[in-house]
Amino acid sequence: MDKQVDILGYVGLGVSAVGAIASVSLGNLLPLSIGSTIGIGCNVFSRKQFNDSLVDTINEQQQTIEKLLDTVKDNHETINETLVNSKADFGNQLEDFKVKVNDLLENHENKLFSEVGRLDIQSQSIKEIVVNLREVENLSQQLRVTPESASFFYERGNSHAKLGNMAGAIADYTEAIKKDTNYAEAYHRRGVLYLESGAKQKAVDDLRKASLLYFEKGEIEGYHQAREMSKNVHQLEAEGNGNRKQMVIGTELFSS
Repeated sequence: MDKQVDILGYVGLGVSAVGAIASVSLGNLLPLSIGSTIGIGCNVFSRKQFNDSLVDTINEQQQTIEKLLDTVKDNHETINETLVNSKADFGNQLEDFKVKVNDLLENHENKLFSEVGRLDIQSQSIKEIVVNLREVENLSQQLRVTPESASFFYERGNSHAKLGNMAGAIADYTEAIKKDTNYAEAYHRRGVLYLESGAKQKAVDDLRKASLLYFEKGEIEGYHQAREMSKNVHQLEAEGNGNRKQMVIGTELFSS
């Protein structure tokens, strides 16, 4: 298009020049105005083509600008949508993070409470151990002054039992019985420890003796406790054929 406009312009100029030359050569035979008119007409036509070309170029540029504006608009909408989605995703992620943090804190709190409870129980156990150790020491000092006291041996036996010292408790209960052969509580406690240690026959003997002494003193509750406990003591006996049978060894002691 631009080349065509240039050519037409050159043609117009050429025609104008030819008209001028013709006018000079022919004198009055060819009026100067006719050649000039032809050149001007060509120039006008060339300019019109040039203007049309400019208009087309401007229109194309306008269309290109409009396309760019549409693209920018689409990109803007896409960016806004992406930002909205990203914000929503971030909000969801933040909520999930908060939930996880709260769960983690709750778990740690529960573990902390559990540990505090365990330490509290352990502390109470330690306190009880300390109390029983002090009681054992105090009773030992009192026994140095009054070694014939059956009750001191019995109480110290109870403290040993609370400390888990079964041998020391049985020894003290035995000393209490030596000092007082009618000490039903000493027989009863020693019978229970014999039962826990597996000495079932000794347990039944002590529990039977305790129940009889309770009965003589009119302590019916102690009597029933010792009697029922002794009646429920079981042990396995070997038969001649190699088989083993379970026997309630306490029942026969109270059958007469």
